Amino acid sequence: MMALALALAAGDAARRRGAARPEVMGGAAWGLLMQPLPTVAVAAVLVAARRWRRATALTRERGAADADTVLLADLVALGVASGRTVRGALAAAQPHLHPELGGEVATLLAAMDRDGSAAALVAASGRLADFGRVTAAAVTSGAPVVVAITAHADRVRHTRHAERIAAARRLPVRLLLPLALLILPGFVVLAVGPALLQALARLAPIP
Repeated sequence: MMALALALAAGDAARRRGAARPEVMGGAAWGLLMQPLPTVAVAAVLVAARRWRRATALTRERGAADADTVLLADLVALGVASGRTVRGALAAAQPHLHPELGGEVATLLAAMDRDGSAAALVAASGRLADFGRVTAAAVTSGAPVVVAITAHADRVRHTRHAERIAAARRLPVRLLLPLALLILPGFVVLAVGPALLQALARLAPIP
């Protein structure tokens, strides 16, 4: 009864604080009082799963922003080929990019207005560092900007394709460890268990 009363009190306190799911708090308090070790283990698993989901979502967002650097190069090359300046092509491409990359493009555009196109492109950082370096070299040397940007986009595509192939080749090796951890306990029970039981039976005192 004491455990139940404490669990109800914990749920009521969580409800007063405005917790999203006070019944979960009450259940957790009940579990801690009745079965502390299993409850702590389950809570640890839930916390780890939540953090893993957040990390996965963050990685996915960053990957989407990184992937749009190729789209940016393609759009800028298309804009320059149609007669726009590099700055005009960047401004036209910005709304079609991932928000994070779009923010970096906005910063670059402001720097181009303040310091000039070539200087801003050379000083570009983050996801735009390689793009800025290649484009600035073409602008200052008089080389065809479209050709330089297109070649840069092709190199990035080739590099990412090679990275994906390498990751796919490493995947079977990475899966061996969890697979072994799943199979090994059952194998030990089936292979060693009967022999161990027989040995224990021999050690038992004879009536």
